[in-house]
Amino acid sequence: MDTQGAYADISLNSALRKSDSLTPLDRAFITELVYGTLRWRGRIDWIISQFSNIPTNKLDPLILNIMRLGVYQLLFLTKVPPFAAVNESAKLADIYGGKGKVGFINANLRAVDRGRDKIEYPDIERDPDFHISVAYSHPLWMVKRWVKTFGLEATINFCQSNNETPPLTIRTNTLKTSRQELFHELEMNVKEVSLTPCSSEGLQIRGASDITAISSFEKGLFQVQDEASQLVAYIIAPKPEERVLDACSAPGGKTTHIAQLMENRGEIFALDINSSRLALLGENCKRLGITNVKAFKKDASLPLGFRGKFHRILVDAPCSGMGALRRNPDSKWKKSEEDIVPLKRLQLSILNNLADYLKEDGLIVYSTCTVTPEENEEVIDDFLSNHSEFALDSISDILPASCCHLVDNRGFFKSYPHLHNMDGFFAARLIKRGIKS
Repeated sequence: MDTQGAYADISLNSALRKSDSLTPLDRAFITELVYGTLRWRGRIDWIISQFSNIPTNKLDPLILNIMRLGVYQLLFLTKVPPFAAVNESAKLADIYGGKGKVGFINANLRAVDRGRDKIEYPDIERDPDFHISVAYSHPLWMVKRWVKTFGLEATINFCQSNNETPPLTIRTNTLKTSRQELFHELEMNVKEVSLTPCSSEGLQIRGASDITAISSFEKGLFQVQDEASQLVAYIIAPKPEERVLDACSAPGGKTTHIAQLMENRGEIFALDINSSRLALLGENCKRLGITNVKAFKKDASLPLGFRGKFHRILVDAPCSGMGALRRNPDSKWKKSEEDIVPLKRLQLSILNNLADYLKEDGLIVYSTCTVTPEENEEVIDDFLSNHSEFALDSISDILPASCCHLVDNRGFFKSYPHLHNMDGFFAARLIKRGIKS
């Protein structure tokens, strides 16, 4: 993943599918190793640098990752005996690095084990940003931004939340069942099921090793989807028989939810630039029994060529994803601060392009899974300053009363992992009015 830019979830799922001999416990352990090491990579690299005479940026990537896995087992997993963590890491070094690397891995991991109580971190009083970056394992540039925006304590809480395993949340497919019926069916297959507090169709699951192997998934009774993501479809509030455009749709969590709220009636034009992700959208629609979605491989920032206009448009914009780092821990190590400005330009170009495809009195919902003002409030403000026919519509009048704490004083939807146990999302609702002469 480090050298090829692959995504952790795709790479891991692909590897696990090829291994028929693994037990559910094996799969759970491997998943914990991969995601845990990625979450704590920054702190782990700091620890390695205190014991290794070779800087981490000079180490062979394979050897460095073996050391990272070993340190994670030594310092973060209480059920793995230290000798087992060291020995298994040495075996990996023998396979991937040769005999010369075995001694290096062995010596360094044993040193970490012996010196675990003497590890020092940057002083929080002298350099709070650097301390948070190392101790809570986030890139320094992210930490500096968040401290400036949210303050020191909230940034620590945010980083802590990003390093926790997120809840597994699903959305009931009300085209086929009710939340209560699904709740009772799942009780027989998983350890624990609970109702989500804000989404009226959501459930949280614990104790399911592979949720997609449960029969109710195969029957299309639910879709895996975070609770914050579920609320976006409520914000767009589609109605049956309407014509809706989902501009960045794949793999289809929000698209299929919109179809569900439309009672599988009307038309949804679902766009994406990625063919394989559109294929996933098609698979989800088929499994869920949805037939009113038409998929198109198109770039939403360019002319679409569609005739007729839409009642509602969802722009679930490409973004930096900094609100969903707990689900995608590898992504925080792939991003840079320089990525944000080009993303803002792309987000604005999509909104500007789609404005003409909306009917008068129609609405656009703009959403992201990030927390950067440049990609959220600033995009909306820039768009409104150039489109007098649009006005901001408060989301507080749309969502149930149980969600009022998720709407700020400007009427924007905002959720945060450390505050709401949801992914970090932003949404704005824009109404198109006729221009008065």
